[in-house]
Amino acid sequence: MTTNIADLESALATYIRILSDSATRTRRAEDRSKYQIHLAASARMFAALRGERPIHDLKTLVVAEERRGYGWGYLADEAGARAEAAFDQFALLVEAS
Repeated sequence: MTTNIADLESALATYIRILSDSATRTRRAEDRSKYQIHLAASARMFAALRGERPIHDLKTLVVAEERRGYGWGYLADEAGARAEAAFDQFALLVEAS
């Protein structure tokens, strides 16, 4: 399955909205820095989509870096579960591209 850039941008925007909302809703101070790290990574993903090798570079960021980040870290409560599910949905789309 090949996903076009516009579909990836739309999926990334959805992930960023959910991630940002979850960051706002979290009640756990220790998670705030994790949300900031994930939001910064999403900015790098957006930049990758505008680069010379968008799919390759996006896959590298998602698979090699951000999947690992979510694997090592845990975002607590319902807000964290929403953010992690949104990332997983986005990552699956990227990995299938």
